[in-house]
Amino acid sequence: MSFDRQTQRQAWIDGLAQLREQGAITADDETTLIRHMDERLDAVQQELTALVPEYQRRVEADGQEAADAWIGERAREMGEREGADARRMVDSLAAVQATA
Repeated sequence: MSFDRQTQRQAWIDGLAQLREQGAITADDETTLIRHMDERLDAVQQELTALVPEYQRRVEADGQEAADAWIGERAREMGEREGADARRMVDSLAAVQATA
């Protein structure tokens, strides 16, 4: 884990602690959010790493522009999928359920 990622993770945790202290989320919600973020960061990193060989193959076979278009589409798909997953997770939080 890089220093920057550690710093960002700690800032995320500190922000969640403030939300819990303000009563905006429960302690269970805080734990769920931290676990979700850790799992998603690892999964996205693994997925991006797995795309590198195919991207390089496409650069060689189809050129930089085509490879960039391909990776851009993969990034968009990943973003949509991660966003939908995050929405489902947030909707399941006790604090959100209490306001629904």
